[in-house]
Amino acid sequence: MSTRLRLFFINLKDNHFMKLFLSIIIILFLSQVVYADVSSYIDSYTKYFENESYKSFSQIVKGQASISDIEKQVMLDKEVSQELNTNFIYSDMAECINIALDKNYDIKINKAQKDEIFWLNKNAQVQFLPDIFYNFDIKNLGGKYLVGGIVATTTHEVPIQSIVGFEWSTINQGRYFFNLAQTRNFYKAALFDYEFTKEQTILNTVNAYYDLLSMKRQIEVQKMNLYNRVEQLKYTKARFDAGIGTLYDVKRAQAEVAGAQQEYTTAVNSLRLLQGHLANVMGVNILDSIYPFEIVVDIRELIDPSVDIEKLYEFALSAREDVKAKEAEIRAYKAQKNANFADIIPAVTVSYQNGLVGNKRSGLAPHNSITLDVRASLGKNLLAGTLTQIKADKELVEQKKLELINLKRQIKEDILNSYYDSENSLKKIEASKVEVEAADISLELSIANMKAGDATFIDVIASQNLKVQANINLIKNMIEYNKAQTKLLFDIGILSPKNVLKDYKTRFY
Repeated sequence: MSTRLRLFFINLKDNHFMKLFLSIIIILFLSQVVYADVSSYIDSYTKYFENESYKSFSQIVKGQASISDIEKQVMLDKEVSQELNTNFIYSDMAECINIALDKNYDIKINKAQKDEIFWLNKNAQVQFLPDIFYNFDIKNLGGKYLVGGIVATTTHEVPIQSIVGFEWSTINQGRYFFNLAQTRNFYKAALFDYEFTKEQTILNTVNAYYDLLSMKRQIEVQKMNLYNRVEQLKYTKARFDAGIGTLYDVKRAQAEVAGAQQEYTTAVNSLRLLQGHLANVMGVNILDSIYPFEIVVDIRELIDPSVDIEKLYEFALSAREDVKAKEAEIRAYKAQKNANFADIIPAVTVSYQNGLVGNKRSGLAPHNSITLDVRASLGKNLLAGTLTQIKADKELVEQKKLELINLKRQIKEDILNSYYDSENSLKKIEASKVEVEAADISLELSIANMKAGDATFIDVIASQNLKVQANINLIKNMIEYNKAQTKLLFDIGILSPKNVLKDYKTRFY
């Protein structure tokens, strides 16, 4: 060591300022060395967001999914399937609707009710026909009997009677025609109800399928969020081990990982419950794990937005099956009311009998008879019973008319809701797309700024939260738009497999 350098260190011992200056130089040097080791990890972490093969969610929902995205989705589906310990049954909306129309239990129950009323109507039709009967009667009479109620005589006879006949109550005081009109309109109402039930089943199936697809897409977002949180935890630990991070950042990152894991677990559980709901609507085994084929969510315009609400409502009044059913039901109850007037119409009954009568001792002889019976009535209970029943049935008709008015009002409100829900969802979708794009850039910038020392880990957390929520909002808004469009089809009475599947294309794996 030279004399000059030795003198420098001797003087340094007595100079506190020089000690402090030298310590800072040494710390900066060591930090630079350690940071050089950490920077390689930071670079690799940042490259995840800069990788050109990675497609942002906003690109995926625009139909720009690449093979790598499909492979990523398949891997995710496999993980979710294993976590739920069940095998997914892949399907699309068209197949789910077809199965539901064939197996849904509401449809089956409604069909049984329709068939019952069909046969009741047939029964009303055949009431016009006469009753045909055969009667055979044989008795063994023995002992004493009063003849003329005065003279007692002892006899033993075996009377025999074999008669074929029919009895015809003509038109049953005219009730036949009223009852026929009533059952015929009840059957028409049942037919309309049956068709309406099928439309409701289509609506319920589509909604359940969309809810399931929405949760599938949300699971991907939550899974990516969990992955990012884990990577952020690794990053903060590396910074802490290098002496350039804080324990607070590490603990906060651990909390974020735990929170992301909970959100992901909740989403997976919700997926399983939604699978059970869709299976129940479709009428298949509730334990079947139905899973959408789609890997994207597309918005689908089903109703021309240029048609105003009033025109949609006018169309609905002529197309809705439940409106037709209620109108037929009103006609049926009118017929029931009018049938009471038959109480004052004479009842005419014609009967004819032909056969053999006699006894064992003298033999059998031909016998025939024709009877015409006319009974005039002034109604039930001195006409009071008839009049009060007419009043009661009239009020029942008024009740059904009010129910029809209320139904039409509800339909108009439903159309209003679905119409503006569609418009609102479209606006929210556009805002969500901007939000997703901004959130992606915000996260990238926050990571870059943290690397440069211009931002904190809290900024990264906030950006990550914003990205997750933006992606989920976009998914929900697109699903809500599709559901609102489907509901609008239902509200105006034209929901069918053909209409709801307009421009529908399954994105297969």
